[in-house]
Formats: sequence, C-alpha cells, structure tokens
Amino acid sequence: MEMIKGHLKPVPVSTIPDAGDEPVPAAKLGIALGAGVAKGWAHIGVIQRLEEAGIVADVTAGTSIGALCGGCHVAGKLNELENFARGLTRRRIFSLMDFSWRGSGLISGNKLAQMLDEEIGDMLIQDLKRPFICIATELLTGHEIWLKNGPLVPAIRASYALPGVFKPVNIDDMWLLDGAVVNPIPVSTCRAMGARVVIAVNLNTESFGSGTVIQAPLKNGDGNGNAVDDAATAEQARTAFLHQLFGRPGEGPGITAVLVAAFNISQDRLARSRLAGDPPDIVITPRAPDVGLFDFDKADECIEAGREAAERVLPDIEHAMKALRPAH
Repeated sequence: MEMIKGHLKPVPVSTIPDAGDEPVPAAKLGIALGAGVAKGWAHIGVIQRLEEAGIVADVTAGTSIGALCGGCHVAGKLNELENFARGLTRRRIFSLMDFSWRGSGLISGNKLAQMLDEEIGDMLIQDLKRPFICIATELLTGHEIWLKNGPLVPAIRASYALPGVFKPVNIDDMWLLDGAVVNPIPVSTCRAMGARVVIAVNLNTESFGSGTVIQAPLKNGDGNGNAVDDAATAEQARTAFLHQLFGRPGEGPGITAVLVAAFNISQDRLARSRLAGDPPDIVITPRAPDVGLFDFDKADECIEAGREAAERVLPDIEHAMKALRPAH
C-alpha cells in the first residue's frame, strides 16, 4: 500500500519517486467527496446526477464516508452501495455494530469490512478505471496520508475509522484513522493530481440540526428499557448499556453521540479553514437538516438531497468546463 505523508500541504503526487508507478495522466476535472457521517449518503445522489448530465470526474478523492462512496463508485459498485444504504433500518444498523470490549474502538468494524470484501474483494486502487485516493490520518504523527495504491477495502476502512468508534486500521505498520482529522474535504489532493477544475461536496454547511440521539431498538422490553419478565435480565442490561452509549429521547445524548458531535464540530472548523486556503471551483452543498450524525437509515432523504444539490450547480460546472476548452 503506497502512502504519501503530509500536513496541511501534502507533497504533490507527481513529485513522489516510485519506479513501479506509471505517470498519472493530467486530469481536467476532480471531485473531492467530504466527510459527514450519515449525511454522506448524499454523495450517491451527487455522483448519479452529475453522471446523468455527462459530467464524469477524471480523478476522485474521498475522506471518511466520502472515501466509501467514491471508492465504490470508481470500483463500479455504487448501485450496490445505494441498495445497501436504502435498505438500512435502525435495527439493521445495530445488528452491524460488532461491539468490541477491548482495543481502541467501540466497534471492530469486521461486519462492515466483510460486506465490503464480498462486493469489492481484493480489488487494487491502481487497477481502478480512474485515479482514486483515500485520505487517512496517521495516529502516531498526525500526518495526512494519501492511499493511492494497494487493496481498496483496507484503504476505505482506514479513511472512515472514526476515532473512538472504529478501531484504527494497520497498513504497512502504521495505524491509520479517519482522514477527516486532517483533511475533511480533499480539494488539495485533487489539485495535486492535476485537476484544473475541482468540485467539492461539503456536507457540513448547516450550523444547526446536526446532532442526534440514537434510540436502540428494544427487545423483550416495555419501550423504556424495563424487562417484561425475569428471563430478560441480560437483554435489559444490554439495552441500558446501549442507552448509555447512544442516549435516549428526553435524556440527552450518550457517550458516543457526544464524542462524534465534538469531532464533527472540529471537522467543520477545519474544513472551513482549508477551503478558504485552497478554494474549490464549484461547491456542492446537499441540504438535509433533519438528518443527524447517526441517521444512516435516512438514505432516501440524503440521496435525494445530493441529487438536488448537484442539479443546482450544473450550469456552473458547464461554464467552468467550457473555460478549459481550447479556442478554435
């Protein structure tokens, strides 16, 4: 797995010597898919609407759920990801949470990784039909890592390894976690790959309404976490634990909700700073104010928001692309 280190200004890919790499062709159009937890399903709608309009990015860079959507798209698996997202329910979400009582993350992520393996297998990033880069963060140094070669699934997992929630991913003896820690919307990566026009998909533009309280689906209970028979004691304890982690209506957020919300606030501030320093040419801003950080079961709403947001900027993209065409 090839990795390129950097801080706020990563070294351009073209300057990294690697005798085994073929030269990266100059790209005209790049798309930077940003982090945004559950709102990231909007990337699916954005990509679909752009391609329906004949707009196909020459290079794609993704952070966190942006890496998941971008990687699946370039691998030809976007429809499968859409079907998975639209089929999620609260109960299904909790069934995929393989809690880990040891280690550095609340969720091991093995169930999700298995599903990715089933769809993507051992596909390599360098074998994809178009250039693609996952953004991750090296835990030890805080360096920004660009994953542009090697197995696709571990790279995606590293990019969405939310601190404290998912375990970091070990690649080439380095522990990697969520790329949103250092680069929530990888515009700079698209620029370094030669993109002359960069479209950024920013999922964190709404100041309010981004919080959430996850209510765990109850089993053998009365709706308040109380067991209805003595045999349900273990399930009652499990439910109480889940409420502590994720919160419950009327009692405020749980531990995980606070952790992710704090991370999301920091990510939003960092995204604003980086976009100001290296502004994209086009910004797509899906609007889904009723979707909270953990509302992965609201894919229908997010995907439609992505399509609508892409529709709004189609004239701007066409104008920018025309500016690149040489005069006759």
